[in-house]
Amino acid sequence: MSFAGRTLTVLGRSAIRTRCTALQRYRGDFSNAPGDNMPFQVKNKPRLLATMILYLGTCFTLPFICVRFQMAKQKGD
Repeated sequence: MSFAGRTLTVLGRSAIRTRCTALQRYRGDFSNAPGDNMPFQVKNKPRLLATMILYLGTCFTLPFICVRFQMAKQKGD
């Protein structure tokens, strides 16, 4: 095997080893309780309600706002 081949083999094994140890280190940081893996809090019910209304309301009204904008733009021509 040439020098470049051996170097690439050693670097590849080192990268895999580093990646595997990093994954093992991070696996223990998470708990498996319900609601712990979500990007919002579920324990505070009023805040959860406000977050859901804001998120779902924005997604629902966005097409209507776009249509209104397009109609106003067409009317202005």
